[in-house]
Amino acid sequence: MKKSNILIFVLVILAIVAIFGFAIWQAKQEQEFKKVETDNTNIFNQEEKNVIQNEKITNEIQTNTITESNAVNYSYIGQWYISQEAYTNGELIEELLDRKEDNLITAEQFEQELNSLKNDNIVELDVDQYSQNKIKFDFDITSPAPLQREAKLDDIIVELTENVGTFTYTDNWGTSGNGTITLKENQIELKLETTKAAQGALWGVEGIYTFSYRIAD
Repeated sequence: MKKSNILIFVLVILAIVAIFGFAIWQAKQEQEFKKVETDNTNIFNQEEKNVIQNEKITNEIQTNTITESNAVNYSYIGQWYISQEAYTNGELIEELLDRKEDNLITAEQFEQELNSLKNDNIVELDVDQYSQNKIKFDFDITSPAPLQREAKLDDIIVELTENVGTFTYTDNWGTSGNGTITLKENQIELKLETTKAAQGALWGVEGIYTFSYRIAD
């Protein structure tokens, strides 16, 4: 075989080897690229899952916080009346008395309008503060018009156990007594019992009152 033919043969063999070698190298590179891409995708998916999980945990914490907050701060705070009708009648009587004092109506008109209203005691419980273990309130009871004598308790603070608390009091007439306050669902019950009546007291707070109508502050 001529030297030129041998040289050509060798070059062809080298070219074939080079082509196969390049193909093998390229295949390995593609495999490495796919592996890296897969790893990156897995990392991204895991990070995305972690973000979603963290958001879920955060939302659960916020939901639990709101739920617990509502449970603790169920709004007993506000002005309570024994019924909506009692509140409305009380407002109408107060307005009627104001008109009389301002001489906007005659005594005869006052009597006529008063007789058309339900002229009962006006009873109000004003809850200033509330938590699961403590409540602070004021209590007022006003006798029927036109006298409207007022007996009241101010700044009564009571420790609660399972929504029930007991206390002692002295009203604005000097009469002393024992009290029990019970918190129910959308309702407050107040029991006041005299233990020592003040001499000359013309009105008092003693009684059992169930408040079911609240005006929120």
